[in-house]
This record gives sequence, structure tokens and C-alpha cells, in this order.
Amino acid sequence: MARPPFHSLATRPVRRILLSMGWYNIGIHRGIARYAKEVGWALDAMTSHQADVGPVWQPDGVICILGVNRRMDKLVENLRLPTVNIGYHTTLPIPRVAADNRLVAGMAAEHFAERGFRHIAFYYKGLFGPGESERSKQLRQAAAEHGCQFHLIDASKTRGGKTKPVAMFNVLRGALARLPKPLAILGWVDETAIEIVTACRMEKLGVPEQVAVLGVGNDELRCEFAPVPLSSVDENLEAIGHTAASLLDRKMAGRHVSLKPVLIPPIGVVTRQSSDILAIDHVAVATILKNIWNHFREPISARDIASSVPLSYRRLHEVFVKYIGHSIFDEILRRRLEYASKLLAETDQKIEVVGREAGFSDGNHFGKAFLRKHRQTPSEFRELVRGRK
Repeated sequence: MARPPFHSLATRPVRRILLSMGWYNIGIHRGIARYAKEVGWALDAMTSHQADVGPVWQPDGVICILGVNRRMDKLVENLRLPTVNIGYHTTLPIPRVAADNRLVAGMAAEHFAERGFRHIAFYYKGLFGPGESERSKQLRQAAAEHGCQFHLIDASKTRGGKTKPVAMFNVLRGALARLPKPLAILGWVDETAIEIVTACRMEKLGVPEQVAVLGVGNDELRCEFAPVPLSSVDENLEAIGHTAASLLDRKMAGRHVSLKPVLIPPIGVVTRQSSDILAIDHVAVATILKNIWNHFREPISARDIASSVPLSYRRLHEVFVKYIGHSIFDEILRRRLEYASKLLAETDQKIEVVGREAGFSDGNHFGKAFLRKHRQTPSEFRELVRGRK
């Protein structure tokens, strides 16, 4: 999101910003800190680490995550300052920034479906408010679009009290034992997904051989050091933090900021061991998929790839669509666009260079394909995922 030229940094007074986030995330903090450095803010992040501590000085504005801690929510409300909320709770009429749940769920379903999983589940704990419910709903819809059966593991109706976490975990274990295999499960966040991995190990279910697991957030400390290295949807938390800071800057300057939530698109799925498997019992289709994944950046066509297996092109096309849900050409295009999206988010390469790196013949073909898929140009996508728009 582009920063309006309110004042030059030399004459602009130092703004003091309270981060009242309720739970700490380094990606969100990094995005806010990057914007703060650009405009010369001073940040008070104490309440992001200690929920019962108020601001150490009078702030000029607040970036918060509402709905996590009631006492902190009350503190934010009583301050009556320009405020921006990160997340899905809408208890106050203030601007809001969040990950786009429709795209997060869509990426998760596509990740599972392309690996041949036909049973997709969501582990719902009912602890995280409307965002968790919306993600579950969107995954159900995305699974249906891929021709997969959706299963809701609902642990929200267990009895309260000190045993509730144990009761929830037992609901998860029971569902894992009961549901059909191979099974793919999305957790609300990485921490929830690690619960799923732990429950699978206790039920003696192989991850990913019997159960593929995917988290959301791509917290590298959690994902890399999970019991099984965890695949995760990178929901671009740094851009969420940067965008929230930009909205607060506009609000403190007295400019109009819409109450319509700003939804940030995720970058993509970071694949690790927990989902790195093909659950496809057709050898030719599995072979073709692997060849596409290994060679999509090369100047290959659908017929080039099809020539690697002893089936006619027509027959291979039929079975590929049956198992994967789209054509060989569509899979090549999907992988190229997925890789291009990652380059747009993570590098400063020119658009035409990104296109060629991803396997497109030229920038024009890349731009048209990207626009059809994402309904925005590569440049617009880059601006949005980097929190500059």
C-alpha cells in the first residue's frame, strides 16, 4: 500500500504507536516495524508480550488484534485513539486487515487435490472466532470444487473446564482413527497442525503416508522443528502488518479509511515432509505429475510430458482429468503461475524476467495467463502481497 506524502520525515512529529496484539507473531511485527522505520514511528510492543501491561507512554495510535484477550480489548476501546485491527473480529467499527481466507483455503484444497487426496478435513476447535469458522467454510467449498469429500473434525462441543484441551485432543484422535484414508487435514494455524501431527503419531498413523497435514502461517521455528516438518500456507503476515500500519498512518492524518476489510492474498504453500506425497494409485498419472513438477520451468508442452509414459495421449488425458480434475496443460500452467507468484512476492525481478523464469515464452503470454487466473496483473499482485496498495 503506497504511503501518502503527509509530511517530510524531517518536519514530521514522531508518532508513538501501541502494538496491542494479544499474541506475538514475528511476521506481523516485522511488517509494522518496516513501515515504522519508513515514517519514523516509535513502537511500544510491550503488550504484545505481556497481556496485562498497558502502554508505557501515551500513544498516538494503536494496532491491535481484537478478540484474543478481553482485558486488552477493553484497554484499546478505552484509549479512544485511531486504531486498526488485524484479524477477523469486528467488535469495534475500526479498519481491519486480515488474510484472505478464500484464497488460503483454495490453496490448501488445491495442494491436497493435486496430490491425489479425495478426503479433505478441517480441525475445528471453536476457539479462534469468525476467522476459524470462515476458513472451515471456505475449505468445504474449495474441496467440493476439486471433487473431494469434506470432513469437519469438530472439537468445539466438548465440556469446559480444565480438561477441555484434553477432551478436544481426544475428539481429534477419535476422528483420525475413524475417517477414511488417505486423508488430508488443514489446521487453523501451524500450532493446530502440529497437534494433528502429534495425534497421528499417537494413533500410529503415518504422516504423510496415511494422513497429510498442512498448517497456516509458515512459522519457520514451528514448521521446521515439528515432529514431522510441517507444510504450511504462507499467508504473508509481513504484508498484513505493513498494510495495517499504512492504514493507521492515514487514519492518524485525518484521512478517510474504509471500514471494509482489506484482505491480503497468501503467497503460496511451502511444502515440507508432512504433505510431500502423492496419494494416487494410477502409476501413469503419478509419473506425469512428478515430471511436470520437475520440469515445468522448461519449454515443455502437454504432449512432451505425455510422451514419458506408455499410454496414448487421448487415454492419458482422460485418466489425468479423472484423477487430478484438470488437464495436463492446466497443471503445467498452474505450476508456472504458482512459481511466478512466489517470485513476484519474494524478488524484485522485472515482470518479463519472472515470466521467463517460471517457464513462459515471453512477458506477454505470462501477463495474460496471470490476469486470467488472478484477475489482476502481475504488478498489481506484487504491490498487494508486499503491502504497498
